[in-house]
Amino acid sequence: MITGLICVTASCVIMSLYLTAYILNLGVPSSISETYYKTEKKWLFPVCTAIAGLLALVPLIDITPDNYKFVAFFIVASILFVAAAPAFREELTDKVHSGAAIVLGLSALTWLILTSGVPYIAILGTLIGLADRRHFLFWLEVGLLYNLYASLILIFS
Repeated sequence: MITGLICVTASCVIMSLYLTAYILNLGVPSSISETYYKTEKKWLFPVCTAIAGLLALVPLIDITPDNYKFVAFFIVASILFVAAAPAFREELTDKVHSGAAIVLGLSALTWLILTSGVPYIAILGTLIGLADRRHFLFWLEVGLLYNLYASLILIFS
């Protein structure tokens, strides 16, 4: 259990540091994926996303009830596809990235509802997005991401 908690916490710290550094330097992006285009170091988004996803892989699969493990797999697989195809504006990778991002969002929401009940943080992210429509997708993604992290950390604690 402690190994899972450490891995999930490390995953959360990596994404938090990446997003915080981006926001402090460049402001709130329109989506998490948008950060790929606005940073000078294009490797940062895919590396941070892939490492965060891989760190959460085993704990997420282990903690998920058997009936829902496929949903946990979709979450991690989608993260890795998003990381592998970060250039969502390019013709070659746009469908892979966009499709994986949609599957990721729906899978995360499904997992949260099935395992934790009402996804309060995701709802809060959506409400913030409605107030800040220019960054709606970012706030929705952040709400889902941190709801997932909070649920995992609570389960492991």
